[in-house]
Parts: sequence; structure tokens; C-alpha cells
Amino acid sequence: MATVIKLKKSEVASSVPDTGDLVVGEVAINTADQKIYVRDSSDNIVIVASKGETLGTVLAMSIALG
Repeated sequence: MATVIKLKKSEVASSVPDTGDLVVGEVAINTADQKIYVRDSSDNIVIVASKGETLGTVLAMSIALG
């Protein structure tokens, strides 16, 4: 049976999650801005992907984040 993964999301432009919205390693997406965010182990919200980034940039960030 397939596992369904649901990301936290926003459809409001310029809406960015804060540390109260995500736990470390949790992912959020903003469909209006087409950005993907994650909370890192230093309690920062970082953008891991954004429309217009090249695949190499996204892959490098994914590898760096583990």
C-alpha cells in the first residue's frame, strides 16, 4: 500500500513558515510563490527550492541537507 505524504502548504503569496509552524526536517510549500521550505537543525527556515532554480542547485541543497 502506498504511503501518502502531506506537506504543510500555503497558497498566499509571500507567506513564509516560521519555526512555530515546522519541526526540524519538516517541509512546507508555498504554491503561490512556488517555493519549498524546510526547518534545519539550527532552527532556521531555509528555502530548498524555488521556481527558476536549476536542477543542479536543488540536488546540491538536497544532498547537503541529507
